[in-house]
Amino acid sequence: NSDYVHISTMSPTLTDRSKAKSALTNFKDLMRGYSTFLAINKTTGRMELDRSFQIELPPYTQDLADSGKLVSDGWVFINSYNSEMAVGGNMDGKQPIEAGASKGDFDYLHIINWKKAEQVAGTRSRTINGMRVIPLDVAVSEGILYLAPEPKSPHGVDVTPTGQDLVVGGKLDAHVTVYSFAQIQELIQSQTFDGRDAYGVPILPFDRSIRGQVDIGLGPLHT
Repeated sequence: NSDYVHISTMSPTLTDRSKAKSALTNFKDLMRGYSTFLAINKTTGRMELDRSFQIELPPYTQDLADSGKLVSDGWVFINSYNSEMAVGGNMDGKQPIEAGASKGDFDYLHIINWKKAEQVAGTRSRTINGMRVIPLDVAVSEGILYLAPEPKSPHGVDVTPTGQDLVVGGKLDAHVTVYSFAQIQELIQSQTFDGRDAYGVPILPFDRSIRGQVDIGLGPLHT
């Protein structure tokens, strides 16, 4: 019963390849991530580009993702790191990228309403290389994309079989953090935000988005 194959860009990419020389010095403006939904023809099993779409994302490093289930069906969740947008440069006497990308205490869980995006892709997208792309500002104004803080450098988000909770673990925080889909929806519906990121994406309050945290220690690099 698959509707789409979902692929999130890990490393941000240039929006204008003619400006490659200034990509690292103007990273914030020239780079973007993308969340791709490749439509599947359930009869033939083939992917159909004309029904597929992408959502433009901020230039953070979008990592592993999982889809909603049952009560959270219609939503996709992507964890990310390097919300600092560090580019490194230890070969040039600058700090390593790992140091800059670990500076903040939080990164961002991406919360995407793909059912809404599916509708918006037909009316407010632009075509790039044959793919319908929903611009970042449209994703914000249409209520498609939200962010929630997640502890430093997470690597993975898993939706529980009931679809009610999202579990996030990482490599630089000693906790597993459990988010509540119901609480997230309440915050979105009441427009309760802790500000917005540099691109205008609403940020949900951390303490009101989660059910709690389990302290399991750092142990292995990837918890």
